[in-house]
Amino acid sequence: MNVILAVTGKSLKEFLRERTVVFWTYAVPLFFLLVLPVMYGSVPADVVSRLKGGLTLTMVTFLVMTAGQSNLPGSIATDGERGLYLKMASMPVSPWLEGLGRMLATTATSILGGLLILVSGFMYGASFDCGLTEALWAMGFSLLTVVASAGVGLIIAAFVRGESAATHTGVALTLITYFLGGMALPYPRLPAVLQAFARLHPVSSANAAMVYLLAGEEFIGYNPLSAVQTVSSIVSTTLIFVVGMVSYSRFCWRRR
Repeated sequence: MNVILAVTGKSLKEFLRERTVVFWTYAVPLFFLLVLPVMYGSVPADVVSRLKGGLTLTMVTFLVMTAGQSNLPGSIATDGERGLYLKMASMPVSPWLEGLGRMLATTATSILGGLLILVSGFMYGASFDCGLTEALWAMGFSLLTVVASAGVGLIIAAFVRGESAATHTGVALTLITYFLGGMALPYPRLPAVLQAFARLHPVSSANAAMVYLLAGEEFIGYNPLSAVQTVSSIVSTTLIFVVGMVSYSRFCWRRR
């Protein structure tokens, strides 16, 4: 536990010191949140408020993907270049505990950014139509996006060398998921192959479930809460995270 807390604190401090990283992690989804509603045009105000609510949740997911898939592998690559793993290899430190510490730091930065996005969304007129039960379920699906994104980030860190390459690989995967996974375009307008991708990808699926619960089916265009899709999201998220941890512990610690 001491190892996990120490790594979490170290990673958080390093993230907050990197002002450029903090700015882009939080500024890009905030920019989309403020600009995209312009396209709503003459949509009735009561509908716009719920559309803004759905957009707010999607931007939280976008931020989570950025933190997990881009910032996390970039940070790991930087530490590798500094020789940190060579030092830790000779110490009684478990790679799994160290990796969990990094994952918790990513979770913390995602929570901070998520709160910022939610507050900004409410100030911009976003609203949700849900009860306590729906809100709790949405929090659970939001946790899936954090775990899946961190798992992808650990996989990137294990196989992509160099801070710039790891960071930009994560950015590319984030944008691909956003534009092809039913977040940038309504699900009904996607071709069949991309609809399947949106349902199968754990982050896209969890985001759809979260928005469906809090903003309604109008924003998503389908019901993502079927038993098959929900179980698939949980299983694939768990698998990605386990593969990420195994890859990280084997390749990052042995080669660096």
